[in-house]
Formats: sequence, C-alpha cells, structure tokens
Amino acid sequence: MSLFRYYYHRSQVNKFILLFVERSGSTYLVTLLNSHPDILALREEFSALRLIGKGAAEQLERARQIYSPPVIGPYKAIGFKSKRVDILDAEGFSNILHENKCRVIQLMRRNSVKAVISTINADRLYQASGKWNLLTEDDRMPPFEVDIDRFDKMLQERLRWDDEMQAFCDQLNLPKITLYYEDLLEDKEGFLRRVFSFLGVKPKPVTEKTIKHTRDNLREVLTNFDELRARYIGTPYEIMFDEVIVKS
Repeated sequence: MSLFRYYYHRSQVNKFILLFVERSGSTYLVTLLNSHPDILALREEFSALRLIGKGAAEQLERARQIYSPPVIGPYKAIGFKSKRVDILDAEGFSNILHENKCRVIQLMRRNSVKAVISTINADRLYQASGKWNLLTEDDRMPPFEVDIDRFDKMLQERLRWDDEMQAFCDQLNLPKITLYYEDLLEDKEGFLRRVFSFLGVKPKPVTEKTIKHTRDNLREVLTNFDELRARYIGTPYEIMFDEVIVKS
C-alpha cells in the first residue's frame, strides 16, 4: 500500500453539513465517511455544546472553526452532522453555511415506524450500556414490548421533526443531496458513490464501526408486534410494519 497522500489548499476544500433526524443512520454514515482518507466528518458538534450548557454563540463559533481549515491540509471535504432541533440560531448558522458555500447532505428515513422503534430501542441500549449505538453483538438488546400510546406520541413527534428539517433544508437554497437510510441498507456501494461524488472525492474503500441495532423484521424486535400493527391498519403506516429490506 502506498504511503503517499494528497494535500489540499484551503480553496480546494469542499465544506458540508449533514442534516438528519435521529435514527436515520447518521452515525453509521459518518463512520464510513471518516474512514475515507480525504474526508473529515465530525459528529454532533452542536448537540455536544448544548449538553455542557453552551448556547448559540458558541455553536456558531464552533462552526466557523470547522469551516476554517489550515491553508494546506489532508482533507478534501470537511463537515459535521446536526439535527435541526439542536441548531439554536438557525439564521446565524444559515449565514455561515452560505459564507462557506457549504454542501448539504439531507439524510432521511422513509419508514417512520421503524425510526420510532429504533429510537426506543436505542434508549434501552443506552440505559443498559451507556451507548447510543451498537458496537458489539454482546450488547444487543432482546425483544421487548412497546408502550402503544408512547409509540403513537413519538410517531407524531417524528413527523414534525421531519417537516421542520425539510423546511430548513429547503430555505437554505444550497447545493443539496437527499439520501435515504433504506437506500444505504439496500445498496451501500451505490449510496456511497453518490455521496463521494457530491463531496468531490474519489471513491475509496471505507469501513463502518457501528452495527445495525434494531433488526429489520419488526416481528423479531417487538413481542406485541401484532397488537401495535393493528392500531394502524388502514393508515399509511400499516405497510411500514411489514417492510423487510433485501440487500443487493
């Protein structure tokens, strides 16, 4: 393997923001991107600042730092990910994105039912292990019974978050690629080719660090699957319960 690597002038660097709603595969995607030698993909910088009591000003300053790479550096693409709900000054952040001619990766999930179940399951994992994402099969949580009323409230909240992120992405009016988690599961190589092309980097082998925690067949996840599904018969969500993705 060659030890030679390219270095890039600041003017050559493509800056990006990955916008997502929780449990859409963002951590999985970021670990893949970060294993590419020409990409620096940071995690939830804004959320981390909020957790230690920092406000909008600190978020904007952090964004300016990220989007101010060295004059000569090893990365062709630099960015980070954020949920819309963690952006405390949307207008100020929008201005920074425009100043830096950022590219927008909008990561979504078509199956809202599975997104909510994944959120609940991730909380179970965190309570048991202190981790939000599955790194080893030893930590995989067993099937569980979901509270139906809680699920319904979380489903409505999920739909609202999706709408808020869509509105924010639309008003940015920046170069954007819209991606879906389901497509990443079905065809990882094709999905990544699109992302690499959008970020202006050459395709290279990449590896992930996280494992899919919530199994795709919800009958293997929920002990009260039939009861929960029955609540949504005749709605657009009915078909989401039965979806099982086949990888190419």
